[in-house]
Formats: sequence, structure tokens, C-alpha cells
Amino acid sequence: MNLLENKIPYLENHYPVLKKLEHSDREVISWYAEKYNLFSCEFSFPSLYLWDDIYHYKLSFFNDCLIVFDTRSDYILMPMGKDISLSDLLTLSTRLKQDGYSGNIANVPPEFIERYPELSHSYDIENERELAEYIYSTEKLCALRGKKLRKKKNHIGQFLRKYPDYQVRSMDSTAVRKDCLTMIESMAENQTVSDSIREEAIVIRKGFGSFDNIPLEGIAIYIKNDAESKLVCFSVYSRLNKDVFTIHFEKINYSYHGAAQIINWETAKVLKDKCRYINREQDLGLPGLRQAKLSYEPELIYPANFLRFTLKV
Repeated sequence: MNLLENKIPYLENHYPVLKKLEHSDREVISWYAEKYNLFSCEFSFPSLYLWDDIYHYKLSFFNDCLIVFDTRSDYILMPMGKDISLSDLLTLSTRLKQDGYSGNIANVPPEFIERYPELSHSYDIENERELAEYIYSTEKLCALRGKKLRKKKNHIGQFLRKYPDYQVRSMDSTAVRKDCLTMIESMAENQTVSDSIREEAIVIRKGFGSFDNIPLEGIAIYIKNDAESKLVCFSVYSRLNKDVFTIHFEKINYSYHGAAQIINWETAKVLKDKCRYINREQDLGLPGLRQAKLSYEPELIYPANFLRFTLKV
């Protein structure tokens, strides 16, 4: 009996059966992400589980590939598993369309599009730049070598000189998590924040409420503030596969110069012996965030290719 037969009790539930995402699905999603060495954070179980209250994901199988269906946005992620043929993908989109869904597909690997130029006969191919993911070398984020990254080192140096007794604390501590939640609550109360920031605050609360069960990891940076320690930034991350960790959340009090650079650096140091690459997710089309992510010289900007199904059925 192979792993799938042994570990996945709903393997027989092929499309059109759609199963609500549950915590018990962690093992199967993680198995696919590991076996097929997926780079995209969209295939991370913690990402799916944390955002499920917003996007209402459902799962199914098609030709032994795992399907993740975003019911709010009405598209599926590229089926996870062995290489799917264009013929099979068209069959799946057609069946979805016949059942009243869009048949659209997100997170399509660039090599699939290159392999099948005839895709354009059945799909409009869109590159959603704001959803492209930034993949970095963990070692390079630790070393920060080269002229282009010198400014990052300078900011870190200024932070070290001003706060020489800063502390890096693990989120294994429930007290640290509580401080992080307090920081998030304070940000969410700001009346000028966008709806997306408010949604993220809800998701982060869920993450801290189920931190060990997902599981998540994280660190927080504290400085001495008079007689007390003050939290200035934190990051939360998880393993995607043997090569990649995903940074799910990173929150910073920008009134402390160098805090953004120090949390990035300290996170990379913690992960250096755990993974080769760090996925720092998307810039969401925000100019400042895009500039910040580009300034760290990513190894890869993983494209967010979207197939909009155009065939009439």
C-alpha cells in the first residue's frame, strides 16, 4: 500500500466531489508540496489553512492530482502532482465550466506554458505581476555581500549600535506570541488601514490561535525601553518543503531605524541551516513593498500565471 492509499482517506473523492479544507488535510497537502518540490507559497498548508476563512477553499482530486479550489474567487490552483497534460487540463476546465464554475486556473508554472504554446486556443494567458513571489537564497540574506546590499548592512549596523542589547526571542514562548498579537491589534485599530490589512489581522489572529498545530515558527526582536523590553518587529514562517521556507507574516515598527533590515537578517540566520531558499511571498502591486523586495536581490521572481478559460461548452 503506497502513502496516498494509506494516508488519504478521501482519495476516491475525485472531482466533482469537493471537500471543505480542514486541519486534517495538512498531511496530504504537505506531502504533495514536498514530493513535487513546489516553490509557490500558494501550495503551503499553513497559507491555505490561515486564509481559508477568507477564500473558503475546497479540495478534490483529478487523475491523482490534488486540486485546491478558491471558491471566493472561482478558480483552481494548478493541480498538484505528476505532470498534467494539456488535454487533461482542458478536460478539467470543461467539467468545471459545465458545473457552473469559471474553469480558470491560477499559479500555472512557466514551463507548462512554454511546453504548450497552443494553450492560447483555449485560455487567455495573464501574468499577474502583483502576485509574483520573491524567492531568495537563505545564505545570501545572511551574508548580504556585494555593493547593492551594502545599504542593508549599514542599516543593520546602525540598529546594532543604537540597540546593542537587543534580543531575538523564539515564538515557542506563548508570552512572545501574546506580545505579537498586541502589536497586531494596535495596527488593526488604526482607522487608516485598508481592508486587506484588516483581513490579514484576522488571519494572523487565527495563526497565533493554532500556532503549534499548523505548525508555525517565528522570532521576535525586542529592545530595552527604560526598564522594560519592547517588541519592535517579528516574523512568522513555516516549512514548504526540504528546500524552502515561507515567510507568512512580517510586522515592523518603522519608528525604529533598521528594524526592517534586522528582522530580515535574523530570520535568515535562524533558517540558514534549515533551507536553501526563503519565499517572501508577493508585493501585491504596492510600489514601496515591490521596491523593498527587489532591493534584496531575489534569486527568482516566480511568475503568477493565470489561465482564463475561453472555450464555450
